[in-house]
Amino acid sequence: MTGLAELQDWMQAAIVGAQARDARAHVREGNRLTAEARVGIYAASYRLRLLECLQAEYPLLAGLAGPTAFELFALGNIAAHPSHSYTLFDFGAGFADYLDANRPSGPTSAPGAIPAALARIERAKAEVARAQGVEDTVAPNAPYVTTLLGLAASAGWRLPDSVRLLALPFDFGPTLAAAEARDPPALPVPRPSLLAVARAEYRVACHPLEPLHYDWLSGLADGAPADPRLAAWLPFARAQGIVVQA
Repeated sequence: MTGLAELQDWMQAAIVGAQARDARAHVREGNRLTAEARVGIYAASYRLRLLECLQAEYPLLAGLAGPTAFELFALGNIAAHPSHSYTLFDFGAGFADYLDANRPSGPTSAPGAIPAALARIERAKAEVARAQGVEDTVAPNAPYVTTLLGLAASAGWRLPDSVRLLALPFDFGPTLAAAEARDPPALPVPRPSLLAVARAEYRVACHPLEPLHYDWLSGLADGAPADPRLAAWLPFARAQGIVVQA
């Protein structure tokens, strides 16, 4: 069993690291393939599978960057951060951070920062789709007066688990609209934008926010009171699953 465990450890390291060192000591050679080439088949297949997973999780980035650039992004991430989780969903979590850390130097509004910012939106959408939602606890079409009464009574509000708040250096409205219409990818506009990625009635959507909305939502974890200036917006936010009354 000790020999088997050591062999398994070597095989895992060879496949994940794409380095078949000492392959001839563990793998028999054939008439057509060397031991290194045999291990290389498994290593290449493993990396290809991870590449496919990233393409599936980040379709907008893959479309905007193009296949060649996206493959370079993805393979770089795979090499720098091999998967260490039992689920491939966890593997894509750090992709945006990798892109941000390896982008060309320059301001956050430079074109080289677009991939990381777009990846944050797509990762947020994936997390929101899997999170515990509010579909079973909140009536999406709650009467306007109900929300106003809750505001007047200083009722507590909370941010559901199925919401992610993003502050980005680009406005991806044109990009998201093009994707929704299945049109060719559109470049974002280089200006600061605030988003709430939320799920309502099992549909994930990206909602632009005003600074007042974003600041209040960001402070909900610390018990921020309802601001009377939010009265006209709160019914919409509640219906879209951005907030719920505690």
